[in-house]
Amino acid sequence: MARVALVGPEIEENLSLRYIASSLAIAGHESDIVPFNQPLDFTFALERVIAYQPAIVGISLAFQWRANDFLAFAVALRERGYEGHITMGGHFATFAATDILLDFPEISSICRQEAEETMVALTNAIVAPNDMDALRKIPGLALHADDGGVFHTPHPALPDLSRLPRPDRRGKPAACFGHGISPLVSSRGCYANCSFCCIAAWHEQSLPGKRYRIRDVEDVADEMIEMQKDRAIDIFVFHDDNFFVPGHKRNFERFSALADALEKKGIGEFATVVKARPTDVDPKVFDVLKNRLNCIRAYIGIETDADQGLETLRRWSPAKQNRKSIDLARKLDLYTCFNILLFDPDTTIEDIETNIAFFRYASEFPSNFGRVELYAGTPLLHRMQQEGRTRGDYMQWDYDLSSPAMERVFSLTIDAFHERNFGNNALSNRIMGTRFDVEVARHFHPEVVKPEWVVEGKTLSSILSNDGADALEKIVNHVKREAPTSEDAAFVREIAAGLRATEDRIRGRARALARDIRDAVGRGEPLTEIGDVVATPLQEARQIDLAS
Repeated sequence: MARVALVGPEIEENLSLRYIASSLAIAGHESDIVPFNQPLDFTFALERVIAYQPAIVGISLAFQWRANDFLAFAVALRERGYEGHITMGGHFATFAATDILLDFPEISSICRQEAEETMVALTNAIVAPNDMDALRKIPGLALHADDGGVFHTPHPALPDLSRLPRPDRRGKPAACFGHGISPLVSSRGCYANCSFCCIAAWHEQSLPGKRYRIRDVEDVADEMIEMQKDRAIDIFVFHDDNFFVPGHKRNFERFSALADALEKKGIGEFATVVKARPTDVDPKVFDVLKNRLNCIRAYIGIETDADQGLETLRRWSPAKQNRKSIDLARKLDLYTCFNILLFDPDTTIEDIETNIAFFRYASEFPSNFGRVELYAGTPLLHRMQQEGRTRGDYMQWDYDLSSPAMERVFSLTIDAFHERNFGNNALSNRIMGTRFDVEVARHFHPEVVKPEWVVEGKTLSSILSNDGADALEKIVNHVKREAPTSEDAAFVREIAAGLRATEDRIRGRARALARDIRDAVGRGEPLTEIGDVVATPLQEARQIDLAS
């Protein structure tokens, strides 16, 4: 038996670490899941690992934008005298394995691709005893070579989803008004192949041309029943990269079969949260999703409404499908949210104006926006490198937009909107949580729900969206009229002041709405806190890092 410390973001119960933890337990090993959600957790996480005295430390490198945090953590472990095996895994670690091992001798190995079976084999080899020859026989590893280079073992076979043990569910789950919330997956991968998505690129390595596997619906239903019985989970957040499979008919059959299985097995009152692509949005399918699977939030990956952006991002979807998906969500009164990748390598002023119009069209649905980033392993990064448009290194690639005018629009926009979109108390994210509070109350406590709560939730989103659209329009016009750059600083201060004033008004109303719902429901707390800090179990992790 060995002790293994598993370190990573745990805001929403990190399923990748929790599947590894349960796999290790089956093999007779012990693990501690160590949360490292933000830089402030660094010292706490470090002390916890040192005190645990593990034989192996496994560090999750799923999010490229946090790579520096986790690599620094590995270095700090060595500086504190830790002499055991340090391994890393995740999307970024898989693609950057060679560079990471060459630059960071503190790291012993990289687990490439899905790591449940790799981590069990690695742990077994380390404790019986630590034998480099044995390690070199384990598929899915990158290791330091004797010549100073990096040695890659063969590509690992993907684990059979029907045979994996359930993820480790230790700890108290998140909750909204006393209703337990927990993530699960009914599949791995996504059938699409977007140019900017490291997840699709990651699965393409193992399943060329397919990129996804699905679990049997009976098995998914059994897990949901167990979670409700053992942990009082009422709200099931499907963290599938895409909850849908290709084809409306197949989705209708799969969702209906899941609903049938849940009813047959006697599930109690429950709700679901899912992700979809605009092309997945179909009246018949979404009727089952809302009325039989009790979906109370559907994140729809709009990404962009501009034809150019849809082509650059390789979205396989015409712009008109975006509006069709919003129209259906509106007709079903289904809470939907989305992100817009407002800036990409080919964006023009006209594309920005197209997306501004979409923000107005879908204003009652919470949204956020940002720039497409160049993630390791993606077709978009490869294209940009081929065009000689990248700068930086494997840790963070940067690029210039299509023209000086677009660079100016981007710079002004980020300066003005940073606090709203990306700050610690980013209101664009908080409003998503506010709407979720409303929907939880509406689904589980209809007897106390006031119609004005729903109206207020939508109104707050509309005010925020239209206010943002107004500000973006002013920025675009400022650049289009070729205002002197010497005016930019004062212009941004003026725009930002207006945005902050609107945010203050909306934040106050959101607090009042949360209090009203909490007092009427009379149990538990809302997902969004009454203060400015927002709990985030149901948000996308770092809203604009869509591919991580």
